[in-house]
Amino acid sequence: MFAAPRPRSVRLVVLSLFPAMAASPAWAAPPASQVTALWFALGFSLALVAALALACRILSERMVPRASWLPFAGTSLVVLVLGSWLAGRWPLVGLALALAVVAWGLLLVRELLGRMRRLLEERDHARAEAKRVKQSSERDPLTGVLNRGAWRGRLEQLAADAREAQPQRPLSVLFFDIDLFKLINDSLGHNVGDDCLKAVAATVAAELRGGDILGRMGGEEFAVALPGARRVNAIAVGERIRMAVQQHCQVVGEEVVELTVSIGAAEYLGEAEPLDALVDRADRAMYVAKDSGRNMVVAAEGSFGPN
Repeated sequence: MFAAPRPRSVRLVVLSLFPAMAASPAWAAPPASQVTALWFALGFSLALVAALALACRILSERMVPRASWLPFAGTSLVVLVLGSWLAGRWPLVGLALALAVVAWGLLLVRELLGRMRRLLEERDHARAEAKRVKQSSERDPLTGVLNRGAWRGRLEQLAADAREAQPQRPLSVLFFDIDLFKLINDSLGHNVGDDCLKAVAATVAAELRGGDILGRMGGEEFAVALPGARRVNAIAVGERIRMAVQQHCQVVGEEVVELTVSIGAAEYLGEAEPLDALVDRADRAMYVAKDSGRNMVVAAEGSFGPN
């Protein structure tokens, strides 16, 4: 049988395993700087726990899975309790544990930021794609201007804005088409006709203000919404468009076409006038211009208030 070790022998074994404990008396207070550093590290680790928990809640756990941050949170709490006990005895041991937890937390934060960056990039890409698809669905594929439905939607919004303004803001519409376009199409071919449509659309767009809305109604017919324009202003814009087309669309590609346009103008009469009636007045004025000799601007009667 083995004899039980003497108490003195046990003390010698313990002292040999923990030289730091043997070197300093149990009652000696550790340096204040070590204790301060330990508490700072413990506090920082708890701040990381709170930040990750908040991110998990806000992002609905899509970017910070529970498996990533819950073990970290549990470990931080354990180290907090253990560090509180070590602060009065071996603060360097507690500081080492706390720093290890902080490093773990920083790695999780770095992973979180990477996932957030990827999510934002995916969101921006999705928004850009949705915008591209929407613009594509609203644009005339040949000329690049708004198609009939999209132009009508913009006109409805402009009319609503004009009615809500105090005082009511004026709004006018121009309708125009290319004179003798069928003859050009039939004699020179559809490719030249398409080039004429694109040339007229580009020329007219260059003459408009930033808020003016140009659309293709179909065939060789176009329309322009002029927010803030009275009847007299619409006539002036129409004349500018007419002269620009006559000047810049004489030759399209290699063909001499000498394009001109006939333009009808109408001013919105306000809430009492349906938009269909406004469009119809501008359209009829355009046909009056064509019947009167073409290459001119004709304004429909009527305006909202004095010009």
